Amino acid sequence: MTADLKDPAYWDTAILRASGRLFMLAALTGRPAHGYEIARRLSGLCGDWCKPSDAMIYPAIRDLEAAGLIQCELDESSARKRRVCQLTVEGERALRVGAEAWDRFLPAITQVIAEAGVEPGAGCPPSPSGGAACGSAD
Repeated sequence: MTADLKDPAYWDTAILRASGRLFMLAALTGRPAHGYEIARRLSGLCGDWCKPSDAMIYPAIRDLEAAGLIQCELDESSARKRRVCQLTVEGERALRVGAEAWDRFLPAITQVIAEAGVEPGAGCPPSPSGGAACGSAD
């Protein structure tokens, strides 16, 4: 089966696969969070562009924990038991390395977008405040 490169869903999936772990690490910067809170933070980081699901969040948590990039502990302080995760020192290092890699990559992507005749932000849905929603926390 050949991928349909004319289908926006193909590109959305490919980009999310490539950037998902970076967003996961970024969502845990600053303070610990449980799965639902991580999903909420991810939505805030990428605007309406990505809609994190349990099928994305929990396997990523397991992978990042197995790699030593996050540490998760059971929180039994409320009626609902939750695993709360936080970045480790290695996770902070991985976030920085990933961000540096994307920083090297973005100028080339920006050039391709311009050469394709696409106005920056043209693919973003409008936000409630009137601007483009991509990457905003509206």
